[in-house]
Amino acid sequence: MPVARVVVLLLLIGVAACAPSAGPGGPTSSNSRYGAPLPSAPRDVSPLSGDPCGALEPSQLRELGFTAQGEVVVLPTNERSCEWRGPDGSPHVNLGIASDRDILVDTYRVRQLAVFRPTTVGGLPGTVEQTADGSISCNVTVGTAEGQGFLVIYDAELGVDGQPLDPCGRATRIAEQTVAGLAPPFGK
Repeated sequence: MPVARVVVLLLLIGVAACAPSAGPGGPTSSNSRYGAPLPSAPRDVSPLSGDPCGALEPSQLRELGFTAQGEVVVLPTNERSCEWRGPDGSPHVNLGIASDRDILVDTYRVRQLAVFRPTTVGGLPGTVEQTADGSISCNVTVGTAEGQGFLVIYDAELGVDGQPLDPCGRATRIAEQTVAGLAPPFGK
């Protein structure tokens, strides 16, 4: 994993881990959400916490231009992420799973990147973030349930004109496919 990617991933997940969280299903006050909306149709991300590489089917990965084999990365927070690369090493995507804390609330609280856009991904609340408009990298954070969520970091390849090939659109597509594979939470 490139050093810059490790630093960004650690900052986004590690710093956010310091935020208080009520945990799955626990009550929170609206003030403790820092403006982050609650999912109205929650989904359970915890089955992916042990194997985030299982979030996408090999056919979905090939369609997105990635090798079907992902590599699990254990972060210093003990959370797991999966890293996929294209055949030539680029593009690059990382999917980090936060099954025991509200990563969307953490993202709203920290707002580390210059571009911060609230969005909806597969019917769930999320954010799209970049260091600057037109950046080669894009982060999409999704709140799957109160106290749970995931983060997609996508580094795009450059087109023939030298511009990145839609990293936010591609990160959002990966996030939507991840949401589509999630079950309703906690046996509901």
